[in-house]
Amino acid sequence: MQVPKLVRMNYAVRTAAFAYAALPLGLQLSGQGASTQAWVLFLLQFYAYPHLLYWRARSSARPARAELDNLLLDAALLGAWTAYFGFPTWIAYALMGATLLNAAVNRGAWGMVFSLLCSVAGAALWVGLGGLRYAPVTSDWVTGLCAVGALAYTSAVGYVVYRKNRRIAKARDALRASEERYRLIAENAADLIALVDHESRWLYTSPSYQRILAAEDLAAGVDAWARAHPDDAEQARVAVLRAAANGKPLELALRLVDRDGRIRQYKTRVQPVGEGNHTRPVLLVSLDVTALRESEERLLLAAHALEGMTEAIMITAADGTVVTVNRAFTEVTGYTRDDVLGQSEKTLRNALQPPEFYDELYAIVQREGYWSGTTWSRRKDGSVYREWRSVRAVREAGGAVTHYVNVFYEVSAGRGKTPFTGSGGGTIPPA
Repeated sequence: MQVPKLVRMNYAVRTAAFAYAALPLGLQLSGQGASTQAWVLFLLQFYAYPHLLYWRARSSARPARAELDNLLLDAALLGAWTAYFGFPTWIAYALMGATLLNAAVNRGAWGMVFSLLCSVAGAALWVGLGGLRYAPVTSDWVTGLCAVGALAYTSAVGYVVYRKNRRIAKARDALRASEERYRLIAENAADLIALVDHESRWLYTSPSYQRILAAEDLAAGVDAWARAHPDDAEQARVAVLRAAANGKPLELALRLVDRDGRIRQYKTRVQPVGEGNHTRPVLLVSLDVTALRESEERLLLAAHALEGMTEAIMITAADGTVVTVNRAFTEVTGYTRDDVLGQSEKTLRNALQPPEFYDELYAIVQREGYWSGTTWSRRKDGSVYREWRSVRAVREAGGAVTHYVNVFYEVSAGRGKTPFTGSGGGTIPPA
């Protein structure tokens, strides 16, 4: 398991601080003529103890919590050593100040209170075992080492806090910048962007919603589907609940009744936000597909109309590639759709007219926009029939030809080949 940064950092700080504290405390212990037992406990406390606490935290199911508890154990044991030395002023200041500072940085105000109580409890325990002794004076060396150590420890902790605050400030600035970018995108996007809770109540709506719905329909806490088509509202509500519960995005077709009473159609993506349970918020991104749906309906109607016409129709691209034909085309010519779609219109010409005929025909169409007249043609099975044909150019706004529309039907043929005149700006000689 990955050891938390708190455990690793406190291990390094504790090891270094206890090693340094052993210098003035060792001098004090030596000056008091301590027993061998006291020296053993001293060495275990200041050289072995930091490693034991690190092992304890690493072995815990909750390492960070175990390390916070270690701070209270530090306070209790150092409080006992303070009582053992007789509460010398500089030693008490250095040890108690360090434990209170650790508690304040890692556990806050209540941590300081608990740390102070643990220090008092540790001192009281030693007084109960070894008796009360008060010796506030220390040697110059001990005093100096305690003062330097306290100053250095306070400065080091302050620097660590400074670095942490700088990282937090940098992360906060980056988050604010990110939020501003996303808000800028959301507030200037044409799509409808909203955030709702798991019960489909508005949390946020982008300004684009104001073009569709009234302000009272967009107020925070209002039902997001109040203006949805009745047939779609329940489906949308279920989609939000499902996305919030399982954390998986969904897509749905949605109709909204706008402020003018018109029904607008949207393609909506339902995206759960963040980690958590079924109460997580849900992001809605809706793309207006009203014009697309209406265009599809018009194309469908046009396709039905095309199929229902008795005249044969063939539409080609500007380069002559056949785009579509209707049913009458297959009945008149004998060619199926698969025979002609994607093929060049030139492959359907026959030798009944010379190449110059078609060159002149399309020159007239380019010049005048259309041509019509009678001509001879041959079916797929080889039989010849006479037809009336109209060829019209379809142009874009800039004037370039995009498609050609050929409309023709079979007419009663006379005997032989009779001359004919094509209309649309010129006369075409008989074949």
